[in-house]
Amino acid sequence: MVNSKIVQKALKKTLALENNPVSKTNRHAVGQSSIISRLMYDIFGGEILKTRMEKDWYFYNLIEGKRVDFTRSQIVRFSGSNDFADIPSTPDETYTYFEKEDYATFSMRFISAFEEAVGLKKYCMN
Repeated sequence: MVNSKIVQKALKKTLALENNPVSKTNRHAVGQSSIISRLMYDIFGGEILKTRMEKDWYFYNLIEGKRVDFTRSQIVRFSGSNDFADIPSTPDETYTYFEKEDYATFSMRFISAFEEAVGLKKYCMN
């Protein structure tokens, strides 16, 4: 079971970090959705879905049969409709929107923030 509140807390901290590779090149939710949906897929499994948002693709996840949009807190609103098209995507497709090196950095920062959010940091050995 995915605890969305903990994931959102860790994402917020990860996105706020100085020199964040996602914020550097993608200051809006459409750009962030690809890397976030890929990371959530790699951690929690499920599927990656997409829908058209203006001229770009917007990515989100289907985990345990439920649509989960971890980028939604970054969005002011969809232009037009709030409907999701639920078009299947692939992990490889999301890689066309960010650099693999940026993904590695982003994922390590997220894991650290997630561990802190769930209280695991106090158990880490230095």
